[in-house]
Amino acid sequence: MTDSERLWTGVVLSLFMHFSLTLFHEAPPEETPALRVVLAVDESSSLTPKGTRQGTGLHAASPHDREEAEKLDRKRRAYLRYIEDVDEAVHARRLASGEKDLIGVALCAFTINRDGSFSDVRLVASSGRPQLDASALRAVRAASGVARRPEILGSDPIHVSLHVKYQYDLR
Repeated sequence: MTDSERLWTGVVLSLFMHFSLTLFHEAPPEETPALRVVLAVDESSSLTPKGTRQGTGLHAASPHDREEAEKLDRKRRAYLRYIEDVDEAVHARRLASGEKDLIGVALCAFTINRDGSFSDVRLVASSGRPQLDASALRAVRAASGVARRPEILGSDPIHVSLHVKYQYDLR
């Protein structure tokens, strides 16, 4: 038997085995997943005509709830914008002491008081480099009171954890 005959015999046997297994082997029947939806509607749901809850149901919520939802949304947006401003103020002061050879991240925590000043500034997770950690704490303290706290946030203290990032002298 030549090499060519052996090759063709192998191909024929392989095809025969493949088709015989698929022909005589029965696949288990596929189970179609049952889709079951349960929708519980109570009296105050927005899905009922007299509902008072905010929602995306068939009926709109009452105007009072919509006003409250808009007020909370404005407060949420002001909070996020304020936290971004605080982050930018801290990161703008990282390199103020002239240390441009630092690379790493330090996690600092602090409390923002009613007047926008920071208190209880502490290091939560070290970068592994004492020089970077000290610089991060200095940057947080230097940013205290820089970003104006919006009136809508009220007077409750805001507790913040902030990753202070250093990548050499990149701002």
